[in-house]
Amino acid sequence: MKLALGTVQFGLNYGVSNKRGQPSIAKAHAILDIAKDAGITTLDTALGYGESHQVLASYPSINDRFNIVTKLPPLQKEQFSNQDADNYIALIEQCFSDFKTQKLNAILFHQASDIEKQGVAPVLACLKQRQLENQLASKGVSLYSGAEVDSFTQLSEINLVQIPYNAFDTYFKDTGALSLLSKNNTQVHARSCFLQGLLLMPINELASYFKPWKQNLESFHQLAQHLGVSALTLSLAYALKEDEIDKIVVGVNSESELEQILEAYQSSIKISHDVLKEMTVNDSRLTNPANWQL
Repeated sequence: MKLALGTVQFGLNYGVSNKRGQPSIAKAHAILDIAKDAGITTLDTALGYGESHQVLASYPSINDRFNIVTKLPPLQKEQFSNQDADNYIALIEQCFSDFKTQKLNAILFHQASDIEKQGVAPVLACLKQRQLENQLASKGVSLYSGAEVDSFTQLSEINLVQIPYNAFDTYFKDTGALSLLSKNNTQVHARSCFLQGLLLMPINELASYFKPWKQNLESFHQLAQHLGVSALTLSLAYALKEDEIDKIVVGVNSESELEQILEAYQSSIKISHDVLKEMTVNDSRLTNPANWQL
């Protein structure tokens, strides 16, 4: 099972196609039940995802049933002061205390450049000590398209990366980064395979901002129609075809959404890679949701 469950929706209203809002704790627990029964073993969260830590921690035996991957917030400075390092070490401790556990699967820097900043050494040492004590399986970074992976001086310290990857955004494959990470024995978790839900939206519901890429979106939907599959299934197929991707992180707002994704996942496994046409769009105004002007 390559699917992992993203939980930003458990703590925040998130996603361009999200019309349901943040699910209740009861609904979040019901979603986790379905995920567990389907064989999903990894949950993705972050300190910056509102109440996500707290919602997850309220689920019975969460640490026995799932591997938790969480992230440290970005440092909005050029370098770590001694106080900043102390604060981040305290945040690492908070990750463990939030889940009332001595073991977590991974802690990532939400902003990849933080791992390279002057003064970060005590934070890395804290993470490494947790690893040596078998309290933390992996440490790593969340990357964005445009990142030059081969320039990371700390690449040997990175055990897990999270990257955006979808039919339109294939940056990490095209630059050879996926291959480099694989050679480094670095786990790769792909997020944004639905491009925050944009790839799933009917063309007639698109905001005017997306009109310059209407043809790209139409081509995607036309391929899905030609193959006789849903846009959901086709979106997953583009991420599944990359062997270097270990997990595909998907977020949902309801039980029915997760059930639809699980069904689509089974269908996407059967799609031949040969029929997946090249659809890369080299325009961050589309592929990076942070640039969307909605």
